[in-house]
Amino acid sequence: MEPDYANTSPASRGATSLQVAQEDRRDLFIKEASCHATMVCAGWSDSSSGPLIPYIQAYFGVSYTVVSMLFIGQMVGFLTAGFSNSYWTEKYGLGKVIAVGSIIQLFGFIFLIPAFAFPVMPVCYILLGFGMALQDAQANTYIATLPNVEFKMGLLHASYGFGALICPLAATAFASSGIRFSYFYSVSIGVASLNAAILLYAFKFSYRIPKVLPAPMTTPPNEREAENGAIELESISRNGPPAADRNDLTDSKERGEDGMRTPSSTNGQQSFQYPPGPSLEGGVLPPGKDKGILRQTLENRTVWICCLFILVYVGAEVSMGGWIVTFLIDNRNGGPSAGYVATGFWGGLTLGRAVTSPFNIWFGEKRVIWLYLFIATGLEFAIWFSRDFIGNAVTVALVGFLLGPIYPITMSICTKVLPRSLHASGIGFIAAAGQAGSAIFPFLTGALAQKFSPSVLQPVLIILFVVQAVIWVFCPSPDRKKE
Repeated sequence: MEPDYANTSPASRGATSLQVAQEDRRDLFIKEASCHATMVCAGWSDSSSGPLIPYIQAYFGVSYTVVSMLFIGQMVGFLTAGFSNSYWTEKYGLGKVIAVGSIIQLFGFIFLIPAFAFPVMPVCYILLGFGMALQDAQANTYIATLPNVEFKMGLLHASYGFGALICPLAATAFASSGIRFSYFYSVSIGVASLNAAILLYAFKFSYRIPKVLPAPMTTPPNEREAENGAIELESISRNGPPAADRNDLTDSKERGEDGMRTPSSTNGQQSFQYPPGPSLEGGVLPPGKDKGILRQTLENRTVWICCLFILVYVGAEVSMGGWIVTFLIDNRNGGPSAGYVATGFWGGLTLGRAVTSPFNIWFGEKRVIWLYLFIATGLEFAIWFSRDFIGNAVTVALVGFLLGPIYPITMSICTKVLPRSLHASGIGFIAAAGQAGSAIFPFLTGALAQKFSPSVLQPVLIILFVVQAVIWVFCPSPDRKKE
């Protein structure tokens, strides 16, 4: 029940505001932590295929090309979610969509345990891809609404890397022990179940991103400051803000047409309101208006550039994580322990996302991606021409470190360039394009490996890095607010 401000002292009102602020911070922390949990689960799911591919091939007796159909199944799920995400989000809200996505992913793991005929596995991967894509889009959209988005986006995707780091360790140890590979998915069920429970608790199966976000609340250090703050609010409520503040509000509202948040005042309390326009999750538009948002998204040049870039980027990332074990076993005589090299790659990726944010901001988010791609390309040449297993393993981890920051930087730039009304749909499309790349390019790599040998992995990655650098030329700078 809301407090009765009319019959309470200013100090009491200040204390109540402090309590509300603490509860709000706790709620924000839980929601943000749940987004990290869903990215850990996504990383776990994505990295499980690489160490298991040799065992899947042996169990079903299938070729590289056939086993690559797992990536195609996952791509179908991602693309389906990408095109439908904006509709589901508008109709049901972020809280329902992200929770349902986690449950769908859980069922995908459940149906993998019996190891039915191989054609069933790509169908299960469709469920995994669909569920992951829904969660990915919602988690990115929620984090994009928070302050300090560059740093928090990097941490969010570091959580993905953490999940991708620990899964190959578990999968390699599990599969190499002689236990049937499919039983490993029982561990994945535990991870996915925990993720679903956390999301249900955090978002209560009902959360929607509001159109009007409250202004950041300050914490008074003592009761006297709380009382002064309450008296000042009461004075502003009666008399309105000072003239200078009123002018600032007017100017801010005018600036709102450029896509910036604009402050508004309601009963003396300040809030931040986004400029007029369709709200994706604020409940302002009926579901039928979703076609307008979809059309705007498809007509936005930045969305398509970022989709193409992320398509190639994630394709290269998952090709490396998915085929490096097979490459080291067949071309570097790595043996079963080669499975742990995938852990080094994902560990480097996690570390890169966690620690490079200050450098990325200092160097420039757009410029730094060219730097990372240039160095990674040189390291790929080293892996290609060096036949030393240990040297290859270390270099793979370094490539992971350089590739890690690229995805969160791209998402950070998108949230700065795109209008807020297109955040969920735009991010959903970009994430779906990335996951489509995670299927297309590993599949093509598998087909080439079948025709030639797994050594084709390195020239394929070099080509993909160069293509990314070319596409990145056309990406707008983050200081541009709209197309």
